[in-house]
Amino acid sequence: MLKMGCCGDVCEICPRYTATQSGEEKQLKEVAKLWKIVGWWGDKESPKELTCHGCESLEICELDIRECVLEKNIKNCGQCPEYPCARLLAIFENNEKEAGICKSQFSAKDYQIFKKPFSPKRID
Repeated sequence: MLKMGCCGDVCEICPRYTATQSGEEKQLKEVAKLWKIVGWWGDKESPKELTCHGCESLEICELDIRECVLEKNIKNCGQCPEYPCARLLAIFENNEKEAGICKSQFSAKDYQIFKKPFSPKRID
């Protein structure tokens, strides 16, 4: 079974998560460089601030997804009868904008690395 974030991101193939779990600082630095290009985590000073151990390790979810999932006693948004809610639709829309930035700024290989974990939650 895949490890998924509360919002549906696939942790096991997320570059941020896998870099953290591998403990390889070089890999985390590479992820940080790419994420800064897109504007993600732009105010972070150190790649170590990008570390991720999964949603369960968060105190506060910046997207308020984890709190909603816990409140509804479900594992992820895909189990919610209100799926996709307005909050997720806004995230999907933002993901589309970010995907455009990634596609124009990243190599084809890097684009696929970032697209793969984040796109399964999108409904077409």
